[in-house]
Amino acid sequence: MAVRPTFVDEIPFHYERYLAPLVFQYYAADLAQRIMVPAKGKLLETAAGTGLATRLLRYRIPADAQFFVTDISSDMLETASQHIESNGTTSFQTANAMALPFTDNTFDAVCCQFSMMFFDDKLKAMQETWRVLKPGGTFTFNTWDSIEQNEFANAVDNAVTQCLPIGTPSLYKVPYGCFDTEELKTLLMDAGFKTVHSEKISGISVANQAKQVAKGFILGTPARIFIEKYAPGTLSNVMNQTEKAIIQQFGSHSINAKMQAIVFQAQKD
Repeated sequence: MAVRPTFVDEIPFHYERYLAPLVFQYYAADLAQRIMVPAKGKLLETAAGTGLATRLLRYRIPADAQFFVTDISSDMLETASQHIESNGTTSFQTANAMALPFTDNTFDAVCCQFSMMFFDDKLKAMQETWRVLKPGGTFTFNTWDSIEQNEFANAVDNAVTQCLPIGTPSLYKVPYGCFDTEELKTLLMDAGFKTVHSEKISGISVANQAKQVAKGFILGTPARIFIEKYAPGTLSNVMNQTEKAIIQQFGSHSINAKMQAIVFQAQKD
């Protein structure tokens, strides 16, 4: 059972080059400053992707703390590992967040950047996190708010939908469909967490050119695979139409748009 969309071939390259600075770096910095790990403690990152939060976390936690970086995609982890040396305190390994290969009560903290929405069984992922946390340990993760609160994503979704055959499943329903705060809090408590907090964090997404937005959201995500599956041979046209839609709504150069995410922090009592 897949934990998150498949990132293969050159998708991590476009993700890292275009999408990361567009929408992810801001929230990676926010997530990293919330993580607390004691000296000689242990931190686990699940579904780390290309390691945006990973880089910030490594330099925020104590130098002697052990950092375990995991993702189900070896392609994404390979990109992540290029930015941080795997050594005695930092290690990279493929792992399913719903079946973590670690013993009970191992970590002082667990974090997850924008991946909870992709887990097929969110409760199982939360239960696994609770299991590997030490008593008193914290779980910190973020999700996107609704797509209407994320203007670039919404514009791309509308443009791509118009290019695909009628009846094609919604492309961005999953990444922007996990914003029910009360539902997620209930799942966390069902998983065993007793203390749960959430906070909405607004930001501004900035791009030098409209083309960068289209490349990030289409070439830097499984959207490319999705388009080639449902409308073979149309990728170039979809890219062009999406860029035009971005220009029409936001302009062609030095553009910005609202984005919003939700951060959750839960403690294992």
